[in-house]
Amino acid sequence: MDISVIGRKLARFPPFVQNLVLSGLIAFAASPAGLILGYLLDLSNRLCTPHPLAAPEEVSKDDLDSVSYDAINMLDAIPRDATHKGYAVIGGSGFVGRFLVKLLLLRGETNVRILDLVPPPEDIAENPSVSFVKTDMTSLQSVKDGLSLPFPSTGAPPDVIFHTAAAIRFWERFSYTWPASYNVNVRGTDNILKAASELPGETILIYTSTADLSFPRPQFMQIGKDWEQPPRHKVVVSDDDAPLDGPHLSDGCYARSKRIAEKLVTKANGEGMKTAIVRPGQTILGPGDRFLTSSLTMPRVPLFDKRWSHTDICVWDAAAAHLCLEDALQHRPEDVRGETFLVTSAGPAWTMQACRDALQHYSSRTLPYEDVQPLLIFVLAHAVELFLLIRYYVLLPFFFLLGSRPRLTPTWMGELIYLQPTTLEYMRDVVIDDARARKLIGYRPQWRTAQTIKYTVDQIESEKVPALHGLQLKQE
Repeated sequence: MDISVIGRKLARFPPFVQNLVLSGLIAFAASPAGLILGYLLDLSNRLCTPHPLAAPEEVSKDDLDSVSYDAINMLDAIPRDATHKGYAVIGGSGFVGRFLVKLLLLRGETNVRILDLVPPPEDIAENPSVSFVKTDMTSLQSVKDGLSLPFPSTGAPPDVIFHTAAAIRFWERFSYTWPASYNVNVRGTDNILKAASELPGETILIYTSTADLSFPRPQFMQIGKDWEQPPRHKVVVSDDDAPLDGPHLSDGCYARSKRIAEKLVTKANGEGMKTAIVRPGQTILGPGDRFLTSSLTMPRVPLFDKRWSHTDICVWDAAAAHLCLEDALQHRPEDVRGETFLVTSAGPAWTMQACRDALQHYSSRTLPYEDVQPLLIFVLAHAVELFLLIRYYVLLPFFFLLGSRPRLTPTWMGELIYLQPTTLEYMRDVVIDDARARKLIGYRPQWRTAQTIKYTVDQIESEKVPALHGLQLKQE
């Protein structure tokens, strides 16, 4: 009911009744319960209020109807001529790695090696230009074995290494969960750098990081006051911004481990190795991603983030950025070696709601969207995190007697495991300015958001790719 209606009805009562009601309301507002209720109402509003400077693109059905991606040629995004060097793609069976391998094959490369724990899909594995070596990046010897192996046609090990592998445990932040991210993202990267440093010649190594390291962590509990001070006073981020540290950087294990790995990669740049880093973002979209593909395939899709807007990147463009950076390291190393580059899509930011509306527009079936109050999600996220913390330390003594540790992700919880506070850090407005990457490495994004969404729907519904997505639980 509108507050003015309540006021008019209250005015019908005698003055002493009005004063009594007003006194009661003031007393309640000043009480602990009233203060808590008022704060929760403010927090609820903050969780669904975009940044004052956010200006996402308005998208109509006519706009969506006119979208086509048929004219996109990914050879326009990369140096076209095959180098015939030896390429190692660590994590080449993963999301970004697969598309990177496809781009290498598209331009005619004949010496491509995938180093991963699992083999690539059949369409890649059956290509005679591709070899696969099962590799555990947490084992230095395993990495050395995979990288030192010569290609039959060249008689030499890889000249270029793309390190795309990662443990993307974006939902964890407590210390007991840290080893799961650290062992892969930090120790694994260190192993790769050590093995690469022993290869002959001057090796090029390009590391796939995350744009999350460029975004200041949301401070929801400050009820919008965080927008008044740098670095949260703006929505546009670029390579020119000061590095984020302390309370501004994400406190999630994934982001913190990637930050340490970046420092290792930068430090390794020098005689015998040229290194550089790609930060794609905000989210990498495409068949097999954790946003679009999960929305197309999950039985229920809760909506609590409708108004937040981002510039995201198509997985094809993310892969292309790596090849542009490789070319720059080869021909213009003085401009790019040891550097980090943000990359994103062509076009303006879209809201989460606009992305999901476009998914529904292109999908042949009704998608199971369900509205949920953001405040409820916020409270549940903290409850899930607290439960998992208590569960772990209650079980730890019993597992210690057996010489093991409790699982970090109990299987009975399913995807609920992702509902933790760090997951909600994407609820922010972000526009990535990648002008520096376009200037220095020749990055040329080909895909706009609508094209990426339509392409993803077409690929999934035509069953050209498996309906696997980044939110499916994996074995620890």
